[in-house]
Amino acid sequence: MRKSTALGFALCGTLLVVLLFIAGRMLYINYHVQSFEKIAGREIQRTLVLTENETELQTVTDEGQITAYTELFGSYTYTEYPHFFKPRDSELTANLLTVTFQNGHSISVNADGYVFVNGKLRDIEGGRGQEFYHKLYLLFYPNAV
Repeated sequence: MRKSTALGFALCGTLLVVLLFIAGRMLYINYHVQSFEKIAGREIQRTLVLTENETELQTVTDEGQITAYTELFGSYTYTEYPHFFKPRDSELTANLLTVTFQNGHSISVNADGYVFVNGKLRDIEGGRGQEFYHKLYLLFYPNAV
């Protein structure tokens, strides 16, 4: 009787700890968001560095182009990656487009729709990563239309 009661308490305690961990993670995911302003800073962007697969393509200084990039990035909210198991590095090998801001922070997205903020895997609100990639690709290569 005592052994089964102790085993029952141990299982219930373990289950409670696991459930609290899951609930805490879900709350953190739902309430920890980063806006574009938090990432790029409040100052007006004068230059943006565009990189594709770690190869620098160009430095954008044209105000019209910078406005197009900041409007695109500002239209999304960046959240924690919502899944417990993150994709392996071998699954993250698709074409990676990166925009680096004046303060050194960056936002990247790959062709599979995975979003990275300062190199850390993130998600965007609504899970529209591939849509985000296509819009960014059109800004990188306007003649691709």
